[in-house]
Amino acid sequence: MNDNMLTMRNLKVVFPSNAGMIRAVEGIDLDIRKGECVAVVGESGCGKSVTSLAVMKLLNSPPALMRVDELRLDDEELKDYSETKMQSIRGQHISIIFQDAMTALNPVMTVGRQVDEMFLRHNDISKKEARKRTLEALELVGVPEAKSRANNFPHQLSGGMRQRVLIAMAFACMPKLIIADEPTTALDVTIQAQVLEVLRGMQQKHDVSLMLITHDLSVVSNVADTVYVMYSGKIVEKASVRDLFKTPHHPYSYGLLASVPKLSDTKHQFVQIPDSVPHPLRKPSGCYFHPRCRYATEQCKKEMPPLERFDNGREVRCYHPLNVTDTELQS
Repeated sequence: MNDNMLTMRNLKVVFPSNAGMIRAVEGIDLDIRKGECVAVVGESGCGKSVTSLAVMKLLNSPPALMRVDELRLDDEELKDYSETKMQSIRGQHISIIFQDAMTALNPVMTVGRQVDEMFLRHNDISKKEARKRTLEALELVGVPEAKSRANNFPHQLSGGMRQRVLIAMAFACMPKLIIADEPTTALDVTIQAQVLEVLRGMQQKHDVSLMLITHDLSVVSNVADTVYVMYSGKIVEKASVRDLFKTPHHPYSYGLLASVPKLSDTKHQFVQIPDSVPHPLRKPSGCYFHPRCRYATEQCKKEMPPLERFDNGREVRCYHPLNVTDTELQS
């Protein structure tokens, strides 16, 4: 029996432009088990958000051109679903939480009415019953005085409250999979922790699968079970969150972890990966990370390394995988 809630095989997304083909995502595989939280991490421009939109089939075509060999939600193959069919899937079986609540929410509708619509669209119920469920949903995600807050417009709520409303909308119909695309980016650290606690608590309580898109590894350590590290449109490492934080194998994973400030740090030195993610129209030959990698050899500059699988299930795309321990990361 298939234990995966999401199975994606060989996803490719390109954007034609006057200057050439922009290869945003290059043949990635992704698996999320039932009840599991999977994080996709990497810098801006690595293809994380494009991947999440591809799972939802929310990429506009044109301009985007999407190809995938398999896109299965539980036992349902979505690859060839029309937009009309996908509209019945979104919200009811798969939901997304966007990073900017102010643009995700309708500014001229009360937040209560927007949550009401989630229930009304996918359930044969009255408006009175929908409002009852809306208030219950807002209370579940920690919105105080839910009855009065439901009558507020988005601009009348704080950033943290708006994000809680998005979480309530995502969980409204208890979907099988929720995608959270940088859900705490616009929030301060204290509110980030509160929103993540709500998100993780709701996910565990209802045994929902969660796909978390983020560049913040401190978020990943407290929420995720499995981590996919993405760089320039390719998966460069896959590991359990414990294994990745203990012994990162790809130099890029190591760089991301080393750049996270630690309370135990006494050197007060900022560690950073040199340069930036290559422009999608000017990707280097061989391994895309080699211009920024201190371990790169001539082989790395000429050939793209394959994604090799280890006995413990870890996957690494590198000719010279590291064996860096958590002690070395802290030093």
